[in-house]
Amino acid sequence: MAPTDTMTISYKTYMEIVGKENLTWMAEKYNVQIADAEARSEKVFVDPELAFEGTEEDLSVELGFTLEMGKRRARVRVARSEAELERLAFDYFCLELRAEATDAFLEALLQRQLLEVKRNSYQQMYRLSQSDSIRLSLGEIDENEARQSRPEAVTLLNEVYGQEAEYYSALATLREFMGKEINQAVVPALNSELPRIEYRLSDLIETALLNRADLTAAIKGVEVAGNRLKLARAERRIDMGLFVGYEKEWKGVLPKDNHILKGGVAIPLKFSNHNKGTLQAARYGIQQSEVQLREAELQIRTEVTQAYYQYEATRRQLEQYRAGMLEDSDKLIAGVVYMYQRGETSILDVLIAQRTYNEIQEEYLQTLKEYASSLVELQRVSGVWELSF
Repeated sequence: MAPTDTMTISYKTYMEIVGKENLTWMAEKYNVQIADAEARSEKVFVDPELAFEGTEEDLSVELGFTLEMGKRRARVRVARSEAELERLAFDYFCLELRAEATDAFLEALLQRQLLEVKRNSYQQMYRLSQSDSIRLSLGEIDENEARQSRPEAVTLLNEVYGQEAEYYSALATLREFMGKEINQAVVPALNSELPRIEYRLSDLIETALLNRADLTAAIKGVEVAGNRLKLARAERRIDMGLFVGYEKEWKGVLPKDNHILKGGVAIPLKFSNHNKGTLQAARYGIQQSEVQLREAELQIRTEVTQAYYQYEATRRQLEQYRAGMLEDSDKLIAGVVYMYQRGETSILDVLIAQRTYNEIQEEYLQTLKEYASSLVELQRVSGVWELSF
């Protein structure tokens, strides 16, 4: 059953709501905040240690502190670069979300337009079947011919029911992107036609290499890997343990004057430095990130090229429909129905013309949707966004 509470919404308003209330977007945004918090936590110094010791004869107090040799600075550098990497990943996620939400909006528009086509076809066939009943009573047609339009009307009505399910399913997807409750239907509406834009492939590739957030993230990944190598080297440095203490003799009823001030340095013996596995892993990480960067560049070039040719193909296909095919199909069905009502042709010709008209209308709408989707995809892979309709 369709929701009773409906809201007609433009593409601009729809995207504004998606950018504020989409639940996946909200969850992903926490990754950036978590990374920033972790970067701040790495600024903390090592806590000092305070030790007390007392016996029947003396009392001692000791304060110790570990002096890290550049490790804190290396950890902060890694955490900051990882936070920046997470921010770039979030930017790329936003671009993906925008493209997916736009495609869902266009899909809902397509399903609504298909529903209108099927409803109009059913209503036309239903009126024709009603007219045939009158013509049968007047003796203008025989009973067999009058019966043929009724089953066709029932068939078209069943298609309407199926298309309604597709349409309401598409609306549910829109509500999910907007973070809305299921009992509120969102009806999409276009304020203008889809834009017709001509692109140059070389310009798109150049733009993508400059703007794609995932490529910037891959570049940042090389930096992160380098910082991890610096951290691995810093971790191999020897930490110095510093301590100062006070010790006083306590024997008998009253304390004596004997007391001692002491201090020292603790230097660990880094036998573990003979194992260079951590350094090797960090170096391999740099090499891997460099390969991933080259792979990202190649993938972007491939994606833009494929999206460009797909967009060009659908754009040309759409022009064929707009060059007169739709107008011809309208005239065809209207002319055949007029001839049938005048008794100049058979009901079979009407049914064939109706099915041909439906196929052309549905193919046109599918091509229109493919054109819009290819435009969305082309802008997504190019790292730009110029859509407003």
